Amino acid sequence: MRKELLALIVLLCSFLSCTQSQNLDNYLKSLEEENKAMGNVFILKDGKQVYNKSIGFANIDLNKKNNLTTKFRIGSISKTFTATIILQLIKENKLSLDTQLSKYFSGITNSEKITISDMLYHRSGIYNITNDKNFEVWISEPRKRKEMLDKIMSYQSLFVPNSKTEYSNSNYVLLAYIAEDVEGKMFKKILKERIIDKLSLKETDFGEDINFSKNEAMCYYPEGGKWHPITFHTNLTGTMGAGGIISNAKDVSIFYNALFTGEFLSENMIKKMTTPQDEIGMGISVVDFNGMTVYGHNGAIDGFRSAVAYFPKLKLTICLTFNASSGSSTRKLVQIFKSYLITEQEKNKY
Repeated sequence: MRKELLALIVLLCSFLSCTQSQNLDNYLKSLEEENKAMGNVFILKDGKQVYNKSIGFANIDLNKKNNLTTKFRIGSISKTFTATIILQLIKENKLSLDTQLSKYFSGITNSEKITISDMLYHRSGIYNITNDKNFEVWISEPRKRKEMLDKIMSYQSLFVPNSKTEYSNSNYVLLAYIAEDVEGKMFKKILKERIIDKLSLKETDFGEDINFSKNEAMCYYPEGGKWHPITFHTNLTGTMGAGGIISNAKDVSIFYNALFTGEFLSENMIKKMTTPQDEIGMGISVVDFNGMTVYGHNGAIDGFRSAVAYFPKLKLTICLTFNASSGSSTRKLVQIFKSYLITEQEKNKY
């Protein structure tokens, strides 16, 4: 996760001073014309929009272009939403960082030693079920809680809890289930009440099958200079808080800005969330770029690619959500924002 975020930061930082926005526009236009990427990019500065651009098609067959309200699957960026909900429950004394997993799921190996904190930090030792053989085929069908738990419990612990960090989607599937048990509500409703409604996020929800009538994007892969649809999709009922949210660059940016400016959590709780262990915070990566601390996450699910970064020193949020991309285009786009951050950093010295 850290390497991908660092790549994003290099990607999200190059041409966006007042004269550089045109450079970014031109580059995104070239990606569109050369069939190298489709999606949108959004940037907030001090909570205000400073850049927004959509390229390519949400659905080629329907001749429907991507726009500011197109919805994308955001994959693992969902984890930041989930961590925020869990930390809210802790703030309300409904959970604690030391709550043991055994209180909810005693059948998981080492559950009596694994804490909420361990799962938030990816230090639980719980096997990452997305590494399971043929998982992509298995998860394409709707999966109920029992099926997901059985899959997780079929594997032994990988290491002693809290002895090291190893990324595991299973942690955030379980955290979403715990939130459901604490609140007595479905995760979809918890997400809506605690985050979506508070920020009036119009394009964010817990995902279902892709619904083109609701301006949800199809995903594509490149071959022979053309886009081809990916028709084999993850069923989001099983991904839960690990990767089940749909949104777009605007809504994710608004959420990240609100989160790190204190709209959901106390200053003390934000400090806990952003205090890293092995460069991983709670539902985020915490990395250094050019002497600045950066909070963020990336997401990849089916053909969708997304990434978000928040720079507290600059009060700057940058997000991209793509429904199609080529490796070379995203690597270069990863460099597109670098000079902007450096420019903004220089401004903040005075």
